[in-house]
Amino acid sequence: MRLAIVGGKLQGTEACYLAGKAAYQTVLVDRHPVVPAAGLASEFHVMDVVGEPERARTLFLGCDAVLPACEDGETLAWLDHHVRAWGVPLLFDWSAYRISSSKLRSNELFDELGVAHPRAWPACGFPLIVKPSGASGSEGVRLAWDELTLAAARAALEKAGHSVVVEEFSPGVSWSLEVIAWEGRATPLLATELEFDRFYDCKRVVAPVSGEDAAGLVMRFDDLGVRLAEGLRLQGLMDIEVVLHGGELKVLEIDARLPSQTPTAVFHCCGANMVRLLAETVLGGATPAMDRGVRCACCYQHVAVADGAVEVLGEHVMASARPLRLQPGRYGAFEVLGELEEDQAAESWSATIITRGDSPAQARAAAATAVARLAEEHGLAVTPESTAQPGDNCR
Repeated sequence: MRLAIVGGKLQGTEACYLAGKAAYQTVLVDRHPVVPAAGLASEFHVMDVVGEPERARTLFLGCDAVLPACEDGETLAWLDHHVRAWGVPLLFDWSAYRISSSKLRSNELFDELGVAHPRAWPACGFPLIVKPSGASGSEGVRLAWDELTLAAARAALEKAGHSVVVEEFSPGVSWSLEVIAWEGRATPLLATELEFDRFYDCKRVVAPVSGEDAAGLVMRFDDLGVRLAEGLRLQGLMDIEVVLHGGELKVLEIDARLPSQTPTAVFHCCGANMVRLLAETVLGGATPAMDRGVRCACCYQHVAVADGAVEVLGEHVMASARPLRLQPGRYGAFEVLGELEEDQAAESWSATIITRGDSPAQARAAAATAVARLAEEHGLAVTPESTAQPGDNCR
């Protein structure tokens, strides 16, 4: 399989990593010359596909499929039109993505399907989450505690040209789930737990989920995922983020595309490779059989080094990383995706640490040990981990 991947940042890194695990040849394309996924790809082409259509056509016609791994609307629309016209399979559902990429349209879908989600202002009280409709993850999100902070948050987003969503803040444990679907048949994969830093950015993914009544909640989450995929008429892959609040799973957002972070944790936990499954689904015209049986627990987290210290932080620290290298066994972890080779040194850099264990607790402990070994090897202090607190601003 020769797979073209368009976008070399967070999603592109995920795509190249998992495609490599499937023994695919990866052809990475990005308009920027320095991107983290470049170090994981079989070959890398610096190209703006929209601005260089003939060059893109020649490259894509030599591939078995094209996987978009970016969130630029113009690029995605261009790929949907041209790649399909060229007869090359596109591993992406533009129609579903157009709904999921808007929080306003997503909320309308949730209401149509009777899916629980945070109540919209002003039908709820403070504190409130204020976020742009068209951004994903923590980008642009603010926490408002009163009318003054609400007005300031809205004004900042509107000044930047965003449509604004204001809804209740629902604290609780956050979970994620991917669903793959084709021609009305939807199959959920494996739920993962998400942890966030002080910027409300996901710093750690742990699989499988654990806690009181985890099995029962996972069944409910699976059913919810199938309902949403069917409601979207999904032809491909999507992910769903929920918060467990008051015994209820409330949907925070959906995204009909390959996500970052969680697919790798799922792969290590149960062996399900979402890039391979997506390719087989689209090329084969049906969702393939898959095994969700847990083989081990996995902890997937990011660290940033700066000012003589190392800190566990959200995935934003990886978006601007230099080309990453896969380093099995580095710092005692199962694998590390790092900017530095073993004999290199730099004042600031970042890495992703992947650990395994017999239980989520063991996988977390192994990750903490890896951070300690990293600090010792490079002569760094370890900054205590942060979590989002009332009044913190998101990215």
